[in-house]
Amino acid sequence: MVVFAESAFRHGYQEDDFFEVLEMGPLKMRSRRGLKNVYELYGRNLAGEYLHIAYRREADREVVFHIRPMSRREKQRLRKIQ
Repeated sequence: MVVFAESAFRHGYQEDDFFEVLEMGPLKMRSRRGLKNVYELYGRNLAGEYLHIAYRREADREVVFHIRPMSRREKQRLRKIQ
């Protein structure tokens, strides 16, 4: 089950954007800040926007708490990996 914290919508993105990024096969990484049970997704939604998504894995659900546009550096990194 996926739930969304209010903070996930701060940058104007919606739940659909999260699911679209998942559909497109994002790059998934553990938190770069070393946060326990936190993962980051880097990918594109169907509109072609490059998004950075952070979520926390809890016992029976994932809590998405951050969706924002990728920085220029993050885009370059993603393109290099793909």
